[in-house]
Amino acid sequence: MSESKEYSTDKVNISYAEVGEMERHILTIQSRCRLIASLWLWGSFAGMAYILSENLNLHISNEIIFLGINTTALLGICILWALDLQVYHRQLVWIMSEGRFLESKYNWLPNLRKFRYALLCHSDSSPRMVWYYLVQSLILMSFGAASLAYWLFKHQREALAGYTSLYVIIVSMIILIIYIITDDKVPSNPKGQRKTSKK
Repeated sequence: MSESKEYSTDKVNISYAEVGEMERHILTIQSRCRLIASLWLWGSFAGMAYILSENLNLHISNEIIFLGINTTALLGICILWALDLQVYHRQLVWIMSEGRFLESKYNWLPNLRKFRYALLCHSDSSPRMVWYYLVQSLILMSFGAASLAYWLFKHQREALAGYTSLYVIIVSMIILIIYIITDDKVPSNPKGQRKTSKK
């Protein structure tokens, strides 16, 4: 009997350690996604500053190059946004729920995930992560729209309002779609277990 109990304790410890390792792996991926998003934002600024300072003799005007840089960086940040919050964040919630289940079932395990899980699922942490990507996307959209508007002002003033508005609308729709699919609420009970009262 003692050997069976000792074996079950070792098995729980191994499972608990694996859950913690998976949590750290997902958190590392999420931090890298946010780091890359910031690098793309500042990289687009650095690229525009380099083009302005070097006065490159290109056949394409600087405004069009700025438009391409900002739009490309914006789309990249939107992809990272969707991966971070729609894929990895949900995986983290499910993995953390497994660790929380083990802690609630075996009292001798350290109760580390009670408040972390509540913070992850029930607080405003998810909206804050959404705003992290949303603000960067809006900044790049503003620079892209300004670059397009300035180029149109110099070459096609009659089309300035139309094309600039079309660009803003298309980019805004992309951002809105990403916002909608990443702003859904993660259920507080991912396993879907419900307590049913027996009549």
